[in-house]
Amino acid sequence: MSIETISFTERGNGWNSFHSFIPDWMVDMNNSLYSFKNGDLYKHHTNETRNNYYGVDYDSTITPIFNQDPTSVKMFKTLALEGTHTWHADISTDLVDGTIEHDYYKEEEGDFYAFIRRDEDTIDTHNLSTQGVGNLDYSYLTLLTFGFNIATPIAEGDKVYIATGSTLTLIGTITSHTATTITVDAVAVTPSAQDFIVVVKSSLAESNGARGYYMEAKLTNSQTTEVELFSVSSDAFESKT
Repeated sequence: MSIETISFTERGNGWNSFHSFIPDWMVDMNNSLYSFKNGDLYKHHTNETRNNYYGVDYDSTITPIFNQDPTSVKMFKTLALEGTHTWHADISTDLVDGTIEHDYYKEEEGDFYAFIRRDEDTIDTHNLSTQGVGNLDYSYLTLLTFGFNIATPIAEGDKVYIATGSTLTLIGTITSHTATTITVDAVAVTPSAQDFIVVVKSSLAESNGARGYYMEAKLTNSQTTEVELFSVSSDAFESKT
């Protein structure tokens, strides 16, 4: 059984916040909140330190859900924050996962904008970042050779996979390539002749976004100074794939 501290707002007439700290007792007196922990008395909201309770640092998290036009698949491209600081974002839809680090954001006119990048360990085969190369002619150690000129745009840092139906098996990461060959850093699985090869772009080099019917964006901030967040929005359009 888990124990949580939750707070009620009379303005919203509901329980709207969950807190990481667990006091032994709490009381509201003279418009101030007091709590007891391990025999000590604490008065809340009396100093400038944020995200700290009883000497322990915590994270602040907010999870907005974007679900406009719920019957259609959307491509969520960006996340925009109106506030004083950036927040780390863990993105999830019913189809893929993604992330936005603090330094991904760009500030424009006081707001922060960032493209949603998928997690490196998740692949959306409907995205343009996943491209088929063709059937392999033969391989030797870390060198993959094709019997045709590779038309697929590839680059160092892209990952190479064997496609078997809807299953992708990692071969390695591209270190160099020519018109007919691909060299990887190491071979996780040795491919065979006529295996169908797929290349997936690095998530840091793409900004295709997150595809799905809805999107959750778990925002996390661990700063101990005051942070304000006024609104969160996302640019999305109907996915045609």
